[in-house]
Parts: sequence; structure tokens; C-alpha cells
Amino acid sequence: MQRHNLAGVTAWVVLFSCLFALLYFGLRMLRLRLETGNAFPEYSSYRADPKGLKALYESLNATGLIRVARRLQSSRILPPGENQVLVVAGVHPDQQIVSDEDVQLFDHWLATGGRLIIALRSEADKKAGSKPDQLANHDATDNILLISWRNLIRRWGAEIASTNDIQSTTANSTLFGTISHWQGRDGFVRLTPDWNVIALQGNKNAIVERAFAHGSLVLLGDSYPLSNEAVAENRNTAFLLWLVDNRRGVTFEETHLGLSERPGIMTLAGRYGLQGTLISVVAGLMLFIWKCQYTLFPRKRSDQNALAVQGCSSEQAFLNLLQRTISQKDLLDVCISSWTTTTRPTAAQLASLEKFRADFGGEQSAVEGYNRLTTLLNEKSLGSAVQADQRTAVVSVKRPYQAPAQK
Repeated sequence: MQRHNLAGVTAWVVLFSCLFALLYFGLRMLRLRLETGNAFPEYSSYRADPKGLKALYESLNATGLIRVARRLQSSRILPPGENQVLVVAGVHPDQQIVSDEDVQLFDHWLATGGRLIIALRSEADKKAGSKPDQLANHDATDNILLISWRNLIRRWGAEIASTNDIQSTTANSTLFGTISHWQGRDGFVRLTPDWNVIALQGNKNAIVERAFAHGSLVLLGDSYPLSNEAVAENRNTAFLLWLVDNRRGVTFEETHLGLSERPGIMTLAGRYGLQGTLISVVAGLMLFIWKCQYTLFPRKRSDQNALAVQGCSSEQAFLNLLQRTISQKDLLDVCISSWTTTTRPTAAQLASLEKFRADFGGEQSAVEGYNRLTTLLNEKSLGSAVQADQRTAVVSVKRPYQAPAQK
């Protein structure tokens, strides 16, 4: 028996140890993923690994001269682009689509004097010539006109040319020198006269720029120069300053990467540090539910076979009926009327009643008036009864007792 108990205890210990280890290492992995930021998509400003843009975001914010922000939700109210820069990095020209709201945002941004920077992914398009998955999914459900990034750039007067062979791993420019480790395989061809070539990768146009309305549009064939790895190891400060162009604000677009923010209770709680308040409210609610469902005193078992109906007596029912139908100020008059109709009051009682009605004031309560009237009527009745007994005694004294006659 002892061996059996020991084996059972050992099994429980092993089970709890495994659960604890699983929980511990799971939390460690989750914390590691949150710290490194690899849970976010590539070229996101939240991501802290080599393929993220968090280093550039924090570097610009640390200067104290540039206001840095992220765009995480679409809005019908289009923000002005005056003296602002909008960075759209990690764009896959054939695998991602552009919504109508984003197209209107870009046009409004450029029209109001903003600078728009679009950087393509450095990976080759593995599905070139095929229909993008996102477009196929939207065609089955929506009847709206969708546009890909390739078609949007074509509307701006440029074509994206992809190649599998890389002739050079650097991009050279007369404005900011050489950008090392240029990994892009996309270039821009068939440019309209409005475009200016800023940097070349071999004989391929790697960076182009054009004036658009009151703003400027910049196309980058590679997003690597903006990444954390490039900022840390292969940083070209002149190139980054040229991109910012002495603007006061830089906004990083995140919605095209699948990141969005929907304001709600949890979002506001996380923003203003109200997690403890929400936990306290939930704990209080659980205690209230527990208090309503359970009690510290043992409950008595009710007899299910006894068919008892809780009710009230006839007297209580009559009192409830009186309280609902007769007001307090009319109660004494109703009592007097009922007494005069159900009994035969004497002349003395009627005289006392009339005197009581003349002397009784409305400021007294019905209980005081009832007690006073009862005392007055009882005194009259007792006096009448005493007088009647006295008359009977007098008559009996005057008439001597006579025995009944015998037959």
C-alpha cells in the first residue's frame, strides 16, 4: 500500500514539474519574442531584429528635432503632408495591394507638400506573372477596383524591372556617395521626364525622385538601407539626411504590413496604464458573483415533497386591501360610517359623536381621533348600563319576592 501511494505522489510531482517547466520556458520564449520584436512583420518600425526599422525610428526620435509617429489605422480625414515625410518600407509590388483610402492619402499627401518615400523589398518576386493572393481573395468577395503597387507606380510614370542577376552590391550617387550592401533586384525603367535618377546599381536605376504637385516622391529599389542592420553596421548618414530632407516630422506606414490598431477599452487601458484597475474591477465582480451564489452558512435542505405555498392570512389580506383603497385622511370617517350602519347607537352616543365631530381637528392623526372617540363612546355606554342596573334594583326592592304558585 505504501509503495502504491509513493508511486502516485511521484507521478503527481513529475506532472506538476513538467507543467511548470512548460509554463516557464513558454513565458521566456514569449518575452524573448517581444523583446526582439520578431513577432512583427519585416520592415516594421516595431521590429528590433536586423530586418526591422526600429533603430531608424528611435534614432530620429532621439534627436528631439523631428516628431516621429506611426500610422496604424485608416481614416477618412486625410492628414496634411506639409513639412512631413511618409515612409512606406517593405513593399512587395505584386503581392500587396493598395486600397482606395491609401491612394487618396498618397495623392493628398503629395498635393499638400509632403514627401513620400516608397521602398521595395529586396527579395525577388517568386510569383512573377501570377495573380497575387490578396487580389484573388478580394475578387471573390468584393466588386471594387483594386490596384497593386506595381500599377500604382506605373500611374506615377515609372515601371518596375526585376532581374535575377545582380551586377553590383552597391548603389552610387553624386549626392550622398556610395551605399554599401545594396541587395535590391528591382530597378526603375521607362521613366517620364519628371523623374530624376539619384543612385545607380551598376546600370540599373536604384533610386529615383520626382516633384509631385507641391511635394516630392522617392522610389527605392531596396529597403535594406533603412533596416536596423544597415543603420548599425553600414549606415550612410548623408543618405538618411537626404531622405528626411529637413522635414519636421516622419511617419512610418504600418497598415500595408498588416498592422492595425482599433481603439477600444483594452487599447486605452494599455495606453494610460489602467491594467491594474481593470484587474481590480474583474476581481470585485467575481467576488460579487461568488457572494450571490454561495454563503458561509450551511443551507438547510428543503423538503421537496412538501407542497407549501407561502401566503398571508385573511386579516392581513383585508388590511392590505384597506391600505390600497382608503387613504389615511378618510379612514376615521369610514370607521364612523361603518359603526353607525352596523350597530344601533343610543341618543347619548349620537350626541357624543356629533360633539366629537365638532371638536375634532384635522391636525390630529386618525389613530388619536379613533382612540378618543372609542373612550368617549365607552364612557356613555358604561353610564347607561349603570343607570339601567340601578333602576332594576329599585324596582325589585319595591316589589317583594313572591313564590311561584303550586299546582
